[in-house]
Amino acid sequence: MANEAQVFGAGRPKVWSIPPGADFLRVLANTLALETGLSDQPDALSEAIIYVPNSRSARALTLALYDAAGGKTILPPDIRTLGDLESEEAPPNAETALAGLPPAMSAARRLGALASLVRGYYAAQYEIDLPPASAIAAARELARLLNQAALSEAVDWSKLDGLVKQADLAAHWYGSVKFLEIITEAWPEWLAANNAMDPFARRLAAARALAADWAARPPAAPVVIAGSTGATPAGRVLMKAALDLPNGLIVLPGLDTDADGEAWDAIRLSVSHPQNALIDALDHLHVLPRDVGIWPGIAERASDAARRRMIHEALAPADATADWRATLKTLARAVGSTVEDFAQDALDGLTVIEAPDEAAEAEAAALLMRETLETQGETAALVTPDAGLARRVSALLKRWGVDVPPSAGVPLGRTPAGSLIGLCATWALDPSEPVALTAAMKHSFVTDREGLATLERHFLRGPRRWRDLAGLRDSIDTRHMIEPYARFRRPDQDAAIALVDRLIAVFAETEADLSGRADVDGAKAAEQIAALTGRIGEAPLPWAGEDGRKAAELFVSIREISDQLGLMPPHALVDLIHAQSAQMTVSAGLVEHPRLAIWGPLEARLQSADRVILAGLNEDVWPHRPSPDAFLPRRFRAELGLNDPEDRLGLSAHDFAQLACASRVVMLHAARRDDAPAVASRWVWRLKTLAEGALDEKAAGALAPDNGHPLDWVAAMQARATNTLPGDYSAEPRPTRHPEGWPKKLSVTRIDLLQRDPYAMWAENVLGLSPLDPMNAPLGPAPRGTAIHHALELLEEDGAPKTAEHLMALLADELSQVGEPEEDWAARRAVWQRTADWYLAWRAGRDTDGSKPKLEVNGRLEFDIAGYPFTLSANADRIERTANGDLVIIDFKTGNPPSDKEIATELSQQMPLQALIARSGAYDGIPAARVAALEYVAFKAKPDARLVGMSNALTATPDELADKAEEGLKRLIANYRQPDTRFLSAPRVKFVKYDNGFNRLARRAEWAGDTEDGEGDNG
Repeated sequence: MANEAQVFGAGRPKVWSIPPGADFLRVLANTLALETGLSDQPDALSEAIIYVPNSRSARALTLALYDAAGGKTILPPDIRTLGDLESEEAPPNAETALAGLPPAMSAARRLGALASLVRGYYAAQYEIDLPPASAIAAARELARLLNQAALSEAVDWSKLDGLVKQADLAAHWYGSVKFLEIITEAWPEWLAANNAMDPFARRLAAARALAADWAARPPAAPVVIAGSTGATPAGRVLMKAALDLPNGLIVLPGLDTDADGEAWDAIRLSVSHPQNALIDALDHLHVLPRDVGIWPGIAERASDAARRRMIHEALAPADATADWRATLKTLARAVGSTVEDFAQDALDGLTVIEAPDEAAEAEAAALLMRETLETQGETAALVTPDAGLARRVSALLKRWGVDVPPSAGVPLGRTPAGSLIGLCATWALDPSEPVALTAAMKHSFVTDREGLATLERHFLRGPRRWRDLAGLRDSIDTRHMIEPYARFRRPDQDAAIALVDRLIAVFAETEADLSGRADVDGAKAAEQIAALTGRIGEAPLPWAGEDGRKAAELFVSIREISDQLGLMPPHALVDLIHAQSAQMTVSAGLVEHPRLAIWGPLEARLQSADRVILAGLNEDVWPHRPSPDAFLPRRFRAELGLNDPEDRLGLSAHDFAQLACASRVVMLHAARRDDAPAVASRWVWRLKTLAEGALDEKAAGALAPDNGHPLDWVAAMQARATNTLPGDYSAEPRPTRHPEGWPKKLSVTRIDLLQRDPYAMWAENVLGLSPLDPMNAPLGPAPRGTAIHHALELLEEDGAPKTAEHLMALLADELSQVGEPEEDWAARRAVWQRTADWYLAWRAGRDTDGSKPKLEVNGRLEFDIAGYPFTLSANADRIERTANGDLVIIDFKTGNPPSDKEIATELSQQMPLQALIARSGAYDGIPAARVAALEYVAFKAKPDARLVGMSNALTATPDELADKAEEGLKRLIANYRQPDTRFLSAPRVKFVKYDNGFNRLARRAEWAGDTEDGEGDNG
């Protein structure tokens, strides 16, 4: 039965409690509306003041009062926020005005000031110029300690020196204690010098000023403090003042009214207990638990009372839970029931599910929320402190067209505006860096992308050959000179150059290029980054919307921090921007779903739903383990008057208990998190232990889902479209389709590719695909080989000195143009010198007719194969004519040339096919003649020259090799012109020297066992 007693009036309790599981704000609103006649008198509460923990609670209470008035227009009360421990909400203006306090100090200014003091300490103590990022990290820890001290209210830092002298501590603790002089001495001095006040001290002063005003002029209208646990000093000050008002009330959330005196004594000693903060507040107010009334208007079932008792007992101090069975008997007797019936009532509507991992946990939560929509009007709320899990569930719901944004918001850096700012900040460090440039320009807010695809595909990939945007422009303009087989044309170069010119103008206009600066003024440089962000974005983006507003606040905070830190390296400023973006959260700015919600524990306070899903119930997730104290030994904290860090666990446990007492609750935890075994939350373990103590083997069934198991739903979702392939299916691609008469033309090197990796040839020529190099890739063998070939070609020009010094200069210049880093050249200079000396000695010993050798000679030979024409092409590195008129074909290799064994097996036919072209007179400007020799010259660290066909593995003349190559060529081309010939991926993988770029397309990792990632054999 619902309690219908009045809440205002003489003889009525001044302190009330709304039991766990009740919809706190709706119950509060209904009773206040009923008692004041709000539905008939719209202004009945207009003079009232109601305090709630946070802004979300304030909005929800306003709506609940409107509903309680029957949906009529009302003049709402003055609803103010006390401020949760986790929030940074300032005290209401009324309190601040009464106190005559100095202006509020922002969190950013406070952080910057502390960081400045940290840098000053290191400079004075160690003569170290501490990097800003390190100073800010230390400042965050100091700010955390200051917050704890403010919440502890009675900290005596003067005891610190004495404790240090008495204690036997490790040496590093003495340094930590010395460091704390920043907050015991330097910080108060800074506040006094700057006419500033620490935020928590300011909040407490504001509360005391309001309490004094209430005492002098008590308001006649109701003053209600609802939903606060009294965990903050400012909250307790207002609570105490409200008790002395004629219509002042305190409404506590979920006080355990069933606990006896012995239980309360144990709770007082256990700061991690969910009731600890409440009993501490009551003791501060000099109110006994038995004097707290149960808020009227609550209709409670027997199962509600059983659930509440079960949850409270599951979270009781360890000393009080030694004998579960005796405790269960006591609980059952208290409600006039047997142990089994009591447990069944308590667990009615409560489900505990262990998912195999966090992915399945998110799937289960999403499916439970989706199932809720099947029942008309039913509501559900997912509550989890794991922001990643919340975002994952939100994303999963979108596959059904259900948009439920996490109410806790997302970090600014994950929003469109915040991500663009972060990208532009990184880009400003090096405007021509390929990844940074492309990432910023591809952002959805950027509109001027003309030429970007061309720039990225053809000119930003591979090794970086420039240092700035002007260098990038020059590199694009001359790229055709170092990439003779490039896929781009002059119009592509012009389009890319035009884009780079526009970027040069943007950076000149915004002055956002930080690459050449050793130090920057953080505030000014941040303004330049903001200008760059606005310049490339489409107005009014990125400053519009909720994330745009937060983006503007970001730059305000950066300015406030930078003003305190002075000059800093550019990368330190960028690190600061990223760090602050991660700290600031943005509400989604979307209309909330009418029936589903995703809340963090802070947002869930005082709220409820028909089905409550508690997820992330693993140790160190929920509850989260308190961070270790960076400066103080734990035993010092009590001596100094600091609160135990475990008190946060108590508040977290209170949140859990409130939610776990809802009528329908699903608790989710994962057996594995982050690919490692995970432990269920201590609360879940205690609850399961209590259930097993009461029900034995029936406990598992009592905690199991009633109507279908969500993990079965997850398995069904994951099994969709699986096991649908035939048993003999293979992922190995075996394409056969190609144009009639294909291939029509191939070079001698592509003939080798067709033999070694037909699939790569098919993908390249039939599909028209080409591999894309990664950005900032190390210089590969192909461009290095091209550079060396060009250097050797330039050496042969008329008038060029045929000296090692000149050859070294040519090599250095050509390798630099293709992207060889200067440090690599310097490290290998001695090696190159030996190779250059060897090469000139080899060159001097050539047997020629005295004519100049032909370099980079093109050749073409026509065939008719299988009824279609075919053209064989080649580019010979060097062709010499001997004294007797014969030809010698030389091929330069910067790696290991093919062995005679490979040539004998016809897997490497480049040189024999060149002999075929040469003897047919098909090389430009070289008449037909006998080919006397085929020679490989390895221009590498250990240079070498080798004649083909002069070994035990292969003994044959160039003519014999050419005859065999011609026969094999015709057979190969005829075979691949057949309509049913399969183009296999590297069928002879041991002869594939490197990935030709199509192994991932061929999905080799799925069916080939040659390497772990299917990238072929490199040996």
